Amino acid sequence: MKRVSILLIAFAALVAAQDKVTVPLSNPSQPATLKAHLISGSITVTAGSGSQVVIESQEAARERERGRNRDRDGNVPPGMHRIDAGAHGFNVEEDHNVVTVIPDLGGQNVSLVIQVPVNTSVELKTINGGHIDVTGLSGDLDVENVNGPVTLTNVSGSVSAHTLNGSLTVGLDRVTPDKPMSFSSLNGKVDVTLPADVKARLRLKTTNGAVYSDFDVKMEPDASKPVVEDGRGQGGKYRIRMDRGVYGSINGGGPEYSFQTMNGSILIHKK
Repeated sequence: MKRVSILLIAFAALVAAQDKVTVPLSNPSQPATLKAHLISGSITVTAGSGSQVVIESQEAARERERGRNRDRDGNVPPGMHRIDAGAHGFNVEEDHNVVTVIPDLGGQNVSLVIQVPVNTSVELKTINGGHIDVTGLSGDLDVENVNGPVTLTNVSGSVSAHTLNGSLTVGLDRVTPDKPMSFSSLNGKVDVTLPADVKARLRLKTTNGAVYSDFDVKMEPDASKPVVEDGRGQGGKYRIRMDRGVYGSINGGGPEYSFQTMNGSILIHKK
């Protein structure tokens, strides 16, 4: 396993601190996997032409500006001034083509800009005040954001993409046959573009919004029936749940694609 540690040093000027590292893959001829989990910050991943992973970290300039504002508020003893002691760093681990980015301090206030080979699967997560953008990848894409938008552009493969407070926009050029996919937002629009010939069974659920599509969606009869889950024999619970979603199929049906939002509309486009 190759391990690279990077320490980012803050600039005194009002610009974002940044550094870049190139990570060689154990087997460049095989697909790669990228994993990055942040608490605060954005993640941008694009497909490159090479067989290496290039990672750049940028600390938001506004964080240092906030520190300067605190200094001007009079919380500093007379005659003293602020010294930037260093920005947040990150570690990178590569193990059998799995590249894991581990920010210092639990991933706070670090934004990542990453270039990977086209055939790369990703597992990306962030929580506060950042966006996640992925462009041009072909693989299994698992993306989660809590307070910010998710945008996947010209991607191929299978997608599981979710955000709580933000919009979700996905453009798929090709899909992996027979693989389910899932798209959801709690407070935001879900906007997904699929290949015109895709075969899928759609599960559609929105509480305060509407569903639109230019596909010929053949709706199924209302299937809102109680679902009983009896796990008492294995020490679990007896549960009854109601599925309030509606179902339909495109191009004869196929794996289930789930679309869900509470406060927002669902748009399913034909590419």
